[in-house]
Amino acid sequence: MVYSSSMSLKVLTLGSGVCANKCLPGPRRYPPGFLIDYDGQLLLLDVSEGVRFRLEDAGYDYGKVAHVAISHVHPDHADLSPFLQAKLCRTLWCQTEEGMEKLDVYLNETSIAGFEQTWQWRHPEAAGKLNHFPEKFNFTLQPLRGGWEKEIFKGLTLKAFGVYHGFGQHPALGFRIEVEGKSIVYTGDAGLTESLFTNVEKADLLIADCGTRIGQEYTGGYGHMGPGQCGMLAFRGQVKELWLTHYVGFDTPAAMEAEARKSGFSGIVKVVTDGLIWQQK
Repeated sequence: MVYSSSMSLKVLTLGSGVCANKCLPGPRRYPPGFLIDYDGQLLLLDVSEGVRFRLEDAGYDYGKVAHVAISHVHPDHADLSPFLQAKLCRTLWCQTEEGMEKLDVYLNETSIAGFEQTWQWRHPEAAGKLNHFPEKFNFTLQPLRGGWEKEIFKGLTLKAFGVYHGFGQHPALGFRIEVEGKSIVYTGDAGLTESLFTNVEKADLLIADCGTRIGQEYTGGYGHMGPGQCGMLAFRGQVKELWLTHYVGFDTPAAMEAEARKSGFSGIVKVVTDGLIWQQK
């Protein structure tokens, strides 16, 4: 591959929190969402509640988001219907630019039927059609399973891998993005399993689910990691930078970073807050 000297790759944190707010005092952190901006081409990792407003606050037009990859369909990660409704009405009512009339949504293959039912529940007037104004707006639901990959932008490849979540009963995915010699891995919600070690290898940035408190980490059970497990994952995977996200805030950032480093990980560790940016030029 010939690398472009003008390449701009940015990751913007739109939500670093969990499904509930006001558990503890502190800054507001919205539910999960990360925007990948590759030379102005936009991929959204998880589409949580109100994400289009957070995109606008960050200076982005949600109408230009061309791809959405959903790790799993728990509501704090996949509030997809309002986002689709906004995109649809945007094209019906407002002046739009070329490309805004389409959206590709990537999600686990076993979750598609459930979303189709939800969309029809919200739009019974569409008589069972997903795209009921096809001349104005079309979206596609792309079924994924572990091992799937696709070049969604020229030079940017999205890869999916299976992870353990919801007692192993919730069909959940992690994602690896590869572009011009750089790699970003988003675990989604995941317990520590071999698929993670395989797919985080030598990532430039690892965005890791850290939804479990220090001292309460486990491999089985529901399916979240704690900071010590995230650190071990980053250490064994030879990751350059580790972001700890999707945390409630019971442990202090300093304690979380210290726990992550017990594994021997010596790269960059950040306890993520909304608005945090990772950028390569």
